[in-house]
Amino acid sequence: MFADFNYDKFPKVFVTFSESLNSEHEFDEFLKTWLLLYHNQIDFVFIFDTRLMKNISPKYCIKIALFIKKLRKQPYHYLQKSLIILDDNRIKKLLDMVFSLQSPVAPVYLWRTECDNKDEIYNICESCNRENLSDDMIYIKPNSSFVPFL
Repeated sequence: MFADFNYDKFPKVFVTFSESLNSEHEFDEFLKTWLLLYHNQIDFVFIFDTRLMKNISPKYCIKIALFIKKLRKQPYHYLQKSLIILDDNRIKKLLDMVFSLQSPVAPVYLWRTECDNKDEIYNICESCNRENLSDDMIYIKPNSSFVPFL
């Protein structure tokens, strides 16, 4: 499976991505699961762990950007913020591409870390906001024009 959703600390949803995306179906299932969270009509936060990802086609950047564009049409955005954990420059460039095509619907924090302690990650997610960014974080504002950091 491309994305493993963990709801143990809901409303924080921890999503761990696998090394590669093997089919369109896997990607579609990821998007369907995301939409199910909207259909529940409960505010939530995503923590995306991309550190295992290696083999992802850039075509999925366009697909996720189009998905985010469709989400914008929702009257209310239950997604309150996202923390994206990364450690690979290729994945960072793909994220830059996504957010240059479409800004997020909620604040996004990109965090370069090797931390594997989930409790610490949950705490960082809880406390991260625009005013107290650490040096290893980038803030991406919703509804803004995003200029990728190269």
